[in-house]
Amino acid sequence: MVRAAFTTFVLLAVCRAVGASPTTDTTFVTSTFSFAEWVEGIIADPQGNHLTAKQAIAAFYAGRNNTVFSENVRRGPLLKRASCNEQPNTEIPVGDAVSCINYLTAKGQTACVVNDYSRLCESGQALMDGNSGSPTSSACNDVARAGGFIMDHCTRADNTVEGSEYAYGNGNLLVRIHRA
Repeated sequence: MVRAAFTTFVLLAVCRAVGASPTTDTTFVTSTFSFAEWVEGIIADPQGNHLTAKQAIAAFYAGRNNTVFSENVRRGPLLKRASCNEQPNTEIPVGDAVSCINYLTAKGQTACVVNDYSRLCESGQALMDGNSGSPTSSACNDVARAGGFIMDHCTRADNTVEGSEYAYGNGNLLVRIHRA
């Protein structure tokens, strides 16, 4: 009986060790830095003294998992959520996504027009697309707001991101950050 229990224990340990192969860390991370708030600051004062895209990424990493804020304080009691990890293996490096968001924020009130499906930005491995059921448009900085929201909610511990959210103020324009 003792021998059978020991054999079972050893088999379970071996199976667990074999099954524990290296994987990508798909957990989501939080940061005291918000990409959405960074975008809002640029929109509110385009000529202001703002962090560059590289500085914003560094601030995000510096504040990673320092969850001293409350999501309810930051976003209000009713939280909307971005859709994350919709299509496996289409995650992109955080820096590439931030470059697209920065580009679209800089376009300001210029219309980002989407006819069913449109590529709004491509940077490095990042693709930022707009999807709608019919022709629509939003100010590019409203598309960037959606990108910031995706970054805040869908950035993973392995420094990648993938997800979608509707453009600010336009429930017909779904913005998606992904890799082809």
